[in-house]
Amino acid sequence: MLKYQIFGKGNRVVVFLHGFMGNIHSFRGLANGIAGESRVLLVDFGFNIEPIVPLTLDDYVSEVVDILNKENIIDAYFVCHSFGGRVGVRLLAKYPHLAKGLVLIDSAGLKPRRGIRYYFRVYLHKFLKKLGKNGLKGSSDYRELQPNQKATFINVVNDFTDADLPNITFKVLLIWGARDKSTPLYMARRYRKKLPQATLKIFKDCGHFCYLEKRGETLSLIRAYISEDD
Repeated sequence: MLKYQIFGKGNRVVVFLHGFMGNIHSFRGLANGIAGESRVLLVDFGFNIEPIVPLTLDDYVSEVVDILNKENIIDAYFVCHSFGGRVGVRLLAKYPHLAKGLVLIDSAGLKPRRGIRYYFRVYLHKFLKKLGKNGLKGSSDYRELQPNQKATFINVVNDFTDADLPNITFKVLLIWGARDKSTPLYMARRYRKKLPQATLKIFKDCGHFCYLEKRGETLSLIRAYISEDD
């Protein structure tokens, strides 16, 4: 089972799913900001450890569902960044009873315009950098990855969630950086078009990690969204 941490107080639960090569601390700042009024669940996808077998997107979904079941969590709000958005969308499309709301921040998952090869190289470059390498210089860098890291990476970046979106019928908050090059702004607009109850908030001067660049503003947006049903 994935590592996770729960803290805070209140009847409301907010689940944070971090981005690719992030960890349990990626959303720590936002989680601390709402822990006074909500219980928060921070999940760690364990990207720093090579999996025993190659994993798929659905494997990650199942692991998160196991955590929710273990902790008896239903009707939670999900806050997801980048890769976490892939997991969140697939999870809530399959298990809508687990969610009360969804916040997608610079979310991955939609099939890109520029072709999967381009975005494969973008993600691979970042993946190598996280592993302490110099980034993508050629096929030799890719060959240096452990076999299950390669297979997991390929599985994830080739699994798109476009077909899952019609199953998400509740209100969704989209938060995006206008200068995001990893998941460009056109993806946010596509999410808004395909999710009939989605609201899009754009930070003009921010990139892929807008929730870190505009932490206070992001926190205010999330607080307002999760308190709408109070």
